[in-house]
Amino acid sequence: MSAPPLEGVTVLELGELVAGPFIGTLLGEFGANVIKVERPGRGDVLRKFGPSVEGESYYWEANGRNKKSVVLDLQTPEGIEVLGDLMAHCDIIINSLRPGTMEKWGFTEEVIRGKFPDAVIVYTSAFGRHGPYADKGGYDPVAQGFSGLSHLTGDPAGPPMRAGGSIPMSDFMTGILGALGAVLSLYTRDANNGGTGKGQSVDVALYDLAFRMTAPLLGYYDGSGVAVNRNGSQSLGGAPTGHFQTSDGHWICTAVQNEQQFGRLAKLIGRDDWLTNSEYSDSDGRTRHRDTICADFAAWAKTQTRGELIGAFDSVGLVAGPINSIADIAEDPHLAERGYTWVDDPKMGRYRTPDVVPRLSDTPGGVWAKAPSLGGDTRDILKSVLSYSDERCDELSSSGATN
Repeated sequence: MSAPPLEGVTVLELGELVAGPFIGTLLGEFGANVIKVERPGRGDVLRKFGPSVEGESYYWEANGRNKKSVVLDLQTPEGIEVLGDLMAHCDIIINSLRPGTMEKWGFTEEVIRGKFPDAVIVYTSAFGRHGPYADKGGYDPVAQGFSGLSHLTGDPAGPPMRAGGSIPMSDFMTGILGALGAVLSLYTRDANNGGTGKGQSVDVALYDLAFRMTAPLLGYYDGSGVAVNRNGSQSLGGAPTGHFQTSDGHWICTAVQNEQQFGRLAKLIGRDDWLTNSEYSDSDGRTRHRDTICADFAAWAKTQTRGELIGAFDSVGLVAGPINSIADIAEDPHLAERGYTWVDDPKMGRYRTPDVVPRLSDTPGGVWAKAPSLGGDTRDILKSVLSYSDERCDELSSSGATN
């Protein structure tokens, strides 16, 4: 098995919570040396995000792994000087601070590009680096709302909802997009077939990938004048689609999309009359009459247990799946084989942590180190990366510039 693909790449991570730091997480899982800069005292807010045990957040443990924590007080000239020294040794700089923060410290695009021409700079922000809203801040709910995703989520008669509930989906999607941009930029810089040798900037907004999903509906609005609204758990076309309750109180999801699937379903549930109904003969017709079709299917689903319904669908080549609770996921045999790894932690006990994705056959990623303690790597990084002397490290620590 070969070395991970990003071995030898050094990443400087500036930012908190999920979007920007998730870029660092993904790069670190594939071998990059990720140096995370944190504020004195409390560090990244993600350390206290979501459910925790004895103050240890499971989100931090899963997304802080494979990183090294350096504490810098960037309100001091000395701290800013150390930050500049670190930039000089990095291939990728992740900046997910609020727009204007790095510039306030003297690190404008022009300065960074002039001093560190081979560095890839990945900017993540609420609204991107240009446009009327570029200076605004924002979090996942703002991005989802702006992109149209929240407006499209929920029941038709109900209020707009945040997709994923309390899970910051736009943040994680932004991390994936930012990591892709970073790797593409590295390839452009270093490619054997004539790399440029120069870094470039990657500009990712929190709403970008959510808007990429909703944008075709904007094109439909341009062509038809129709603004698509919320439609619950239905697909954009076909029937029956959505979530249905079974006799044992569980829920399943399904989507029947074409004539062949609809015919197999009709025979499975004893509704041959569907096959002679001209209004159900194509996807457009079934979409127009989906409420009736879904009501009929829901009545049949209530006569089946979840296992019986999924088994019946499997037997005729139709697709249905469980709507799993976290408790269901904990017992699922597929995820037990392909989904997570057990961890024994002296403080948090025994728990499951997600596997590294995507899975590469020859150069897979991995978990090389657990999430770091706040500032636990400061002195080591200053000495090993920056070649600072012990005396210089002591001076910075005494002044409060580092920790």
